[in-house]
Amino acid sequence: MADMTTPEKNPATVDNQYHDPRLWPVATVMATGIFATTFVQLQGLGYLPLNSLLMKQMGLDSDTAATFMSLAMLPWSFKVIAGLLVDGVPLFGSRRKGYLLMSALTAILMWALMGLVPGNYHLLLALAIGMNVAIVFGSTTSGGLLVEAGQRFGVSGRLSSLRVFAQNLGAGLGLPLGGYLAGTALGWTSLAAVLPLLCMFFAAWFLLKEPPAAARVEHGRSAGQQLVHIGLSIWRQIQNVLRREMLLPAALLFFIQAVPTFRSTCFYEYQTKTLNYSDAALGWLGLAGYGVALLSSGIYAWWCRKVSLRTSLYSGVFLVALSALPYLFYNAYTPYMPRAVAIEAVGTFLQYLAYLPLFDMAVRSTPKGSEALGYSLLISVWNIGLMIGTKTGPMLYQRVLNKDMNTLIWINAVVTLAGVVLVFLLPKALVDQREKVKV
Repeated sequence: MADMTTPEKNPATVDNQYHDPRLWPVATVMATGIFATTFVQLQGLGYLPLNSLLMKQMGLDSDTAATFMSLAMLPWSFKVIAGLLVDGVPLFGSRRKGYLLMSALTAILMWALMGLVPGNYHLLLALAIGMNVAIVFGSTTSGGLLVEAGQRFGVSGRLSSLRVFAQNLGAGLGLPLGGYLAGTALGWTSLAAVLPLLCMFFAAWFLLKEPPAAARVEHGRSAGQQLVHIGLSIWRQIQNVLRREMLLPAALLFFIQAVPTFRSTCFYEYQTKTLNYSDAALGWLGLAGYGVALLSSGIYAWWCRKVSLRTSLYSGVFLVALSALPYLFYNAYTPYMPRAVAIEAVGTFLQYLAYLPLFDMAVRSTPKGSEALGYSLLISVWNIGLMIGTKTGPMLYQRVLNKDMNTLIWINAVVTLAGVVLVFLLPKALVDQREKVKV
């Protein structure tokens, strides 16, 4: 296999002379991109308004609404295609900046159109898919920046913590705002999506330093030669990520998410129809959960320098399973919701603390020279698992368990523990080291 780490053999690799020697500008662009693409997606700002629209105004059941959400989120399962393009095909003369700018502007357009056709199921679904395609490119490019900086500065754990902090902040702010907007015209939700996308646009425009793509492409080539050059570049990227070192990490990421989950449309139905929570109340519960989950980033940024990644992964699998158990004690709606607030805070905190070593593993196992592609491939596997888990959970709840939420929670917790087998099989070179103490 060709050496993919040198600029001579891999045109996608940026020469060191063009790199900003400072970490903070790249980290800022990465975090802003992750925040924006999390805040505006259908699992963030759009979660409660769209569930309310589908299940209350359009009269769909939880299984049918889950199908809409799964199809709308389908582009996240194909991040690998975005990674191929981001790593191998320059856009507007750049390798990262052009994709971030395109992503922000296209997502703004898709959200605006979604606000105009809220009652048309098929058109709304098509626009939701288009919006997700746009933000997949933004998320993929941000992931590429994360891997490049994490490997270059030796801070994969701390940058993964920053990534999850930005992700939780986006989800934590999006859910209560979405709960407030649920039941109103979808155009108001579309309007709320514009500001973070504009922040992503301007952060990339002013802070991101990278070489012009022309610096890595020979001049004087014909159009056919340019296409061959692009094709060879993409092929080298594919060769670079098809390594055994990525198979077990990918299997672990897939398994954790593919376990049938209660964290889906069935739990929304359970909360609103069985326990009588309003959309606004669910928004505030989301803020409580993701607000406390922000602490997980600081904890793991300290923890990853104290123990090996393997130890963190064993702990992570256990914590994923443990994070489900507080939801066994959910009760009907009461003013101020003290028990529900505590459950959401503890459950979400444990869940995201458990996810951090998994994301750290994804950064470490991504090959150099194919940062966006390798990381997006692993996250695509994660999202395919999520799509399966969020579909099979409601299906079991609706058709097999006779809407027994506690049994579904136990299934999720117990099956998740089998992930320790995959952690045991991970290669020593990947997971038996701690992170650097100093940058």
